[in-house]
Amino acid sequence: MDNSNYGRKIIYTDYEDVNEQNVVSILRDAMLVHRQNAMKCEYLLNYEAGVQPLTRVKTFRPDIDIQCIDNVANEVTEFKLGFVWGNAITITQRNTEGKNDKAVGELNDCYELDNFRQKTQALARFVEICGVAYEFVDINADYVEGESAPFTIEPLDPRTSFVVRSTKLGNKKILGVTYRQDTLGNYYFTCFSKDRRFEIQNMVKLITPDNTEKEIDKWNVTKTGDFNATNPIGEIPIIEWVRATDRMGCFERQIPEMDNLNILVSDFSNDVDQNTQAVWVTVDVDFPKNEQGEEVRPESGDWLQLYSTKDGKTPGIKALANPYDYSGMLNNIVTRRALILQKCDVPQRNDNSGGSTGIAMSDATGWSSAESSACKEESILSGCKMDEIRVVLKAIANNPTVEKSSPLSKLKPIDVQPSIKRQKTYEMTTKINAFANAVSHGLDWKSVVNEINFFADPQQVIVDSEETMKRYLDKEFGSEEEKEQALANQVNPNNPNQPNLVNSSSDPINQISNSPNVDGMNTQKPDTEE
Repeated sequence: MDNSNYGRKIIYTDYEDVNEQNVVSILRDAMLVHRQNAMKCEYLLNYEAGVQPLTRVKTFRPDIDIQCIDNVANEVTEFKLGFVWGNAITITQRNTEGKNDKAVGELNDCYELDNFRQKTQALARFVEICGVAYEFVDINADYVEGESAPFTIEPLDPRTSFVVRSTKLGNKKILGVTYRQDTLGNYYFTCFSKDRRFEIQNMVKLITPDNTEKEIDKWNVTKTGDFNATNPIGEIPIIEWVRATDRMGCFERQIPEMDNLNILVSDFSNDVDQNTQAVWVTVDVDFPKNEQGEEVRPESGDWLQLYSTKDGKTPGIKALANPYDYSGMLNNIVTRRALILQKCDVPQRNDNSGGSTGIAMSDATGWSSAESSACKEESILSGCKMDEIRVVLKAIANNPTVEKSSPLSKLKPIDVQPSIKRQKTYEMTTKINAFANAVSHGLDWKSVVNEINFFADPQQVIVDSEETMKRYLDKEFGSEEEKEQALANQVNPNNPNQPNLVNSSSDPINQISNSPNVDGMNTQKPDTEE
């Protein structure tokens, strides 16, 4: 594989609109770039699975050639899937007025009914390994309230899916493509524009909705007939996910170092095996011969008796071994392995030194770097999730089986926002204390629930805690009626029986009556001063 230009390329087109006259031409041009991306995705998926050939030829003792792979790529991927994607991305209400709390809660329930947690892990694996991934959003025609979701989401393989963007400012997505190959070798492409769906066979035929086919002419222009079906969602239903702006996998930059580590581990194993199967060397030893005149050499388990020769030479036998610094090589392997994990923002997970807790341990073992890397990725993933939510809400609104009076059909993208969580047990007490402290000082409790990144489903917590939090806040700060009554019944602190008619701390009367030192060093009130 050519390791230059790692990142998956963005596929562009100069067309601004997709129709039956130009869709095949756009598809053909896009496939030239997509095939390069697909080859790199294939390489990365195989590499993570352990297909990591050693890039060297063994010339010494070729009979001992151990191909030992230390699959650090899988370790990096598994950590990312657990730390960044371990908690499902839920949806919370963007504003705190509470008017859409129930609808947002129902939307999260719909995601659960669609088995979104499992599908998210399948999507995340492609995102972390390949750097890009795709998913397909569709209307669920078999929707039954309480039993299924009004939409369905399916992760797509980036080796058989892609999107095409415009070269104009903003690079708007104008076409989403997914395809398959049948047993006869034919390729079937399903292409979505914002309002149409095109079925294309082998990039030469457009298939009509009634499954009839007609070849287009050599100029890629159809002369008659309607070769597209309507896209009922009204949005391109293929969503593109990326983990970084360079569109690279989580371990991709460290592949040369991983290859070098594999060589070190393999050479170390080879040397151990070579010394175990050592070649024996004799000095001034005459072995007896059999009847055929061949030397009879000792075998495993035999005794060997040596005698000094008549000319004074001392015979000897020893194993041929190559001097090897085992401890130095082991330290080199461990150091290189730890450095690769550090560069991939994977923290130490076997630290037994003790004596450090909280922030100190977080910094010492690399968890702070892992958190910083995850925060950077979160900013990008949130944008991808919003693209998905926008299409999901369109699918709900255009599902004929969903009641128009349903709160779900009234939700807008402006009403919601993604909530990505990374749970760390040692932060639980800190986060709960932060929540209690913030709310007790008057901060909006719904905003704090979304901000502390603690609950698996913040929106459901808000819905379930609405009444209890209202009672707590009324007790702590007083209800609105009590506050209004208190303002109307304010009294003069010097005379509790006399209402304070001037409700201003800046009023001179209040300042003088409450501050006896206001008139120089005189502690007497002005009206009694001589």
